[in-house]
Amino acid sequence: MISIILKILSGLFFMIWDIYWGLAFGFILSSLVRAFASTEKISSKLGKDTVASTALSTFFGAVSSSCSYAAASMARTLLIKGATWSNAVSFMVASTNLVFEIFIVIVSLLGWSFFGGEVIGGLFFIIVSAILINRFFPPKVKDEAKENIRHNEHSGHDHSHEHQPAATKSCCHSMPQKEVAKPGILERLKTASGHFYMDVTMVGKDIAIGLVIASILMVLVPDSFWQGLFLTGHTSMPHFLVLSWNAIVGIFIAVIAFVCSVGNIVMAAVLWQGGISFGGVIAFILSDLVTVPMLLVFKSYYGGKTMWYLLVFLVISIFLTSLFLDYSFAALHWLPKSNSSGMQMGAQHFVWNYNTWLNLIFIPVSLWYFFLGRKSMKM
Repeated sequence: MISIILKILSGLFFMIWDIYWGLAFGFILSSLVRAFASTEKISSKLGKDTVASTALSTFFGAVSSSCSYAAASMARTLLIKGATWSNAVSFMVASTNLVFEIFIVIVSLLGWSFFGGEVIGGLFFIIVSAILINRFFPPKVKDEAKENIRHNEHSGHDHSHEHQPAATKSCCHSMPQKEVAKPGILERLKTASGHFYMDVTMVGKDIAIGLVIASILMVLVPDSFWQGLFLTGHTSMPHFLVLSWNAIVGIFIAVIAFVCSVGNIVMAAVLWQGGISFGGVIAFILSDLVTVPMLLVFKSYYGGKTMWYLLVFLVISIFLTSLFLDYSFAALHWLPKSNSSGMQMGAQHFVWNYNTWLNLIFIPVSLWYFFLGRKSMKM
């Protein structure tokens, strides 16, 4: 028992060591972009379903917080301000899947093929979900959702916080309510550090949960279980069915795992090592918007019918994205060659390399930046 605990703690430490500098750098860079780039003008141009507005909402999401709950809160604000449903959903997808910190962690743990899959898959996901929402979202359900939004606004009670982790209950404050006229560089830096502080406090718990779950699964769950679950080696079955099953399993695990945003990347690495398909990994990562807590947020914002429609649209989009990536990357010879080499945190020992030096830089910098942000939020 002691040896198992030591293996779990050792795996946890080395996973944290492998991703720390990249995670810190991504959050810092994201906070600086959000502080120095005005988003007020962007949010006022999302009222039409056009290619340009979809691209703008995607960009807006990519420079926003990576917290799923903050993304849902901001999407609701965009709808109140007149954004279309497809643009609001595009914002949420980009905000949780096309942000700097996720890219860096994906490259660190999974490699460049998965970075390409996340970027291309995220954009494909946005396009498919926008088409489905534009074509098949009933006007009657949209009207009911608007009525729910008005009711929540008039009652002054935001029910979404009832289902959020404690660290995310202040997520709506991660976006400044108003901008100071022409702030100086130091003021913008303080604002950026405040974004960093809020992002870390919001998604830090999810990241920690993801790391702990991943380290436990790596030690306790045998490879045979994963291989059986993902039908690894079942060459007698049609390839399409195997890939489809992997996509469905990836989505299902994400839904019940409750881990969202950056926190599910380490779990995705475990699934990849266990034998899930390339598209199945991306399906798992993209499914942070359909976890049970997120669905309850959608229900509290827009009502039950809208929640179910969003669930169906998002799951179909994720499923199609998974198959698209499996077949397109295979045709282009971009698929990683073996699952066993996909997880880049196998070295269970300390090495003086670039990762170590970057950690020695970013650990003190991120701690200083975090406390600067906490101080600026209290002012």
